[in-house]
Amino acid sequence: MTHHQEKIDLELAPEPEAPLTVRRALDRLAPLLPPAKLEDLRLVVSELLTNSVLHAELTPTDRIRVIVTAQDGSVRGDIQDPGSGFDIPSTPRPRPDFSGGWGLPIVDRISDRWGVERNGMISVWFEID
Repeated sequence: MTHHQEKIDLELAPEPEAPLTVRRALDRLAPLLPPAKLEDLRLVVSELLTNSVLHAELTPTDRIRVIVTAQDGSVRGDIQDPGSGFDIPSTPRPRPDFSGGWGLPIVDRISDRWGVERNGMISVWFEID
C-alpha cells in the first residue's frame, strides 16, 4: 500500500483574512481526505487561527505558523504563535452569554486528540483520525 502524504506549512500575519488564506491552502489536501473530514479540518484550523489573531496579542510583525500534515486519511495540525498562551479549561465551554468562546469546544469535539505545548512558541496541536 502506498502512503500518500501532503504537508502544508504556512506563515501568516495575524490579520483577519488569515483563516481564509489557510482554508484555501487546505484544498490541496482534498485528494487525501474524505470531504467531511476536510470540512472538519477547515473548521478546527480556522478556529485556532482566529484564536491566535484575536487573543494572542500579536504585533503586526509577528507570524502565526500553520503546519498541517495529511496521511492515509488522518490529519495532524499545529498552530504556533509567539503569544502569551492560555490555560486549557478542563471542560472547554462557550461563554455564558454566547458572545464567543466556541473555538476550543469545537476543537475538542472534532479532534481525537489535541493539546497545547510551550517551547518558545505557543503550539496548539490536534489530530483527527
